[in-house]
Amino acid sequence: MAGKPHKEGPSMTKRLVCASVLVLMMLLPISAASFERSSWSAGINLGAGAQSAAQYRINDDMDIVVGVGLDFYYGAIYGDAVANFRVGGFSIDQAAFDVTVGGGVLVGLYDRLVELSVVVPVGITYSFPDDLIPLDLYVRVGPAIRILKGYRTDLLGIYSYVGAMYRF
Repeated sequence: MAGKPHKEGPSMTKRLVCASVLVLMMLLPISAASFERSSWSAGINLGAGAQSAAQYRINDDMDIVVGVGLDFYYGAIYGDAVANFRVGGFSIDQAAFDVTVGGGVLVGLYDRLVELSVVVPVGITYSFPDDLIPLDLYVRVGPAIRILKGYRTDLLGIYSYVGAMYRF
């Protein structure tokens, strides 16, 4: 088949990444109780893959999210780093939502093929009050422009996920 790599069973590296993501997701609630409030958050992103992620909030209008995960379709290991900027907001009933625009890079690895993309996600975030639960829920969608084509050969893709971050 031209254009699509041969799929084999998961390699040992992919299994280790998956196991690490699962361990992080299990240990996060246990370890979160002992930290004081800070600018750090940790969570998961779900979309075309599953990803563990960390967020550093620079101020109320800007944060940086870094993640590592596994693409479900190709079985590729990928990582991304995105800076998000709050550009507005809206309310539904008494719940406030933030609107963000971001920019960053996505790197994927599959069978020695490397892919590099520039991503520009637009997102909507809801933050629960700290006294209820320090959790952010969000959805982000935007284009992925492939600079270095690897296991995917098209120039333009979609960068999207639903995520949750626990604020420490």
